[in-house]
Amino acid sequence: MFKLNKSQVVNEIYAIPPTDEAYFELGKIVGNRNVKPLNALRIMYSMQKRNFLNCIPIIIDIKGRIIDGQHRYAAATMLGITIYVVMVEDDDVGSIAIALNTNKSNWNLANFAHYWAEQEGDPKTAEIYQTYLEYYEANNSTHGVLIAIFNGETTRHFSTADGGNKEFKEGRLPFGPLNRNHIEDTLSKLRRLKHASLYRPITRTTFRKQQFQEALLQAFAVKCFNFEKFLDNLCHTRHQFNMLAKRADMYNEIMRIKDK
Repeated sequence: MFKLNKSQVVNEIYAIPPTDEAYFELGKIVGNRNVKPLNALRIMYSMQKRNFLNCIPIIIDIKGRIIDGQHRYAAATMLGITIYVVMVEDDDVGSIAIALNTNKSNWNLANFAHYWAEQEGDPKTAEIYQTYLEYYEANNSTHGVLIAIFNGETTRHFSTADGGNKEFKEGRLPFGPLNRNHIEDTLSKLRRLKHASLYRPITRTTFRKQQFQEALLQAFAVKCFNFEKFLDNLCHTRHQFNMLAKRADMYNEIMRIKDK
């Protein structure tokens, strides 16, 4: 166990249970952002499984005003769980808030994938995420679209809780015989499309667009969609994909080319 000298303690973490009169009395410093309900809900869903505030406590000043952590505070009070705070005895609380939120970067989907791929204590999950990363490196899909493909969905927004990525972030990416064929077939189609257009190549920027790839997934999911016919027609058709931005317009263009 890693040991620290008690004399090195600078700030202490205080636990405030819901029964404490201070529980609902925390304010916020002037100029701090307003709470966004959706952000608070997402944090609340995570806190239902693990109250992590003892690891990332709410930072307050000597007047009980929140310097950093108002979304965590809102989520905790919605659940009625113990909050953990660190009190900073500093007059210049504004500069602390600015410093804490400057260049702040949360994990992106790639970070979550690498985290789970390196978990030696959970070899089954690690193997799934290693396979996922191999698919990502070998194909031209975005993480959002690739997660949707693994889940057999046509869009990355298939869950209102976390944009379709909550299960992925928590190490529960589905992979096995039941969806392997679907994944490989879908990715194979996307690879074949990359250089299919003869007269007007699909640009790399267009191909990497979520809207374009999701429109393709939507088309692939249609029972009567003939991919080989679409591919053949695309080779001889002046498509409009490079000039379109919306998923619906991309989908309509796919169907127009398929029906030529």
